[in-house]
Amino acid sequence: MGRRPLRFLHTSDVHLGSHGYHGAATHHRHCVCPLLSVDALAREHGVDGVLVMGDLFDHARVDETLVGKAFGVLDGFPGVTVLIVGNHDVHDDSSLYRRHGHVVSGSETVFFDELHGTTSELFDGDLVLWGKAMDEHSARYRPLHGVPGRPDADAWYVVLGHGLHIGDDSVDGAGRSSLITAADIAATGADYVALGHHHVLTDVSAGGVTAFYSGAPTGYPGGQALVVDLHPDHGVRTTPVPVPVFEACSC
Repeated sequence: MGRRPLRFLHTSDVHLGSHGYHGAATHHRHCVCPLLSVDALAREHGVDGVLVMGDLFDHARVDETLVGKAFGVLDGFPGVTVLIVGNHDVHDDSSLYRRHGHVVSGSETVFFDELHGTTSELFDGDLVLWGKAMDEHSARYRPLHGVPGRPDADAWYVVLGHGLHIGDDSVDGAGRSSLITAADIAATGADYVALGHHHVLTDVSAGGVTAFYSGAPTGYPGGQALVVDLHPDHGVRTTPVPVPVFEACSC
């Protein structure tokens, strides 16, 4: 039995609750406009799901109103929604995801909250995802360490991570946090590695493994996201798509 084709919208670094994104003067602290634009893109491109690769929120102080609105939008995305945390919304003892746990647990979003990593099978086993939660943005934390071996060859294998890509291990990463190397990416053996942290669309593929930072919906030089096609005939294809700039708040 062959793998079914799947299409995802890959995004990251939404930073809800921030006043630093474009048009900030016209947005309020409970604004979810960036997510609404991601939702529109997902529908336009007919995706099977959306991958949100960390820093959904800008800080841990966000209140329940914003968390509830955000997860309401995530649950309305077409297909399945997948979420990991980033360095701005780390999953430590004071995590906003713990403080507002009843909102998170009541959501249909697939949330990777295990610190040592977990595997999730979706689409009747045709897709296997692996990711882990970040509890501390430090040199100790390595987003792609601990990735298990590739599962059944008939399943697509997608690995999730949020951190800083430094190329190879010869680069001096001393004092840098949440490092990702080319060797880390290659060792996953994944079909696709979806990354967050870097706000500009960047190809960091290595060792035959396709890996990208998607850019951010409010990033420079304008919002960016990535359509990822997993197809049994041509493998993995990525297509950058612009995210509209938010000139006025619509939420």
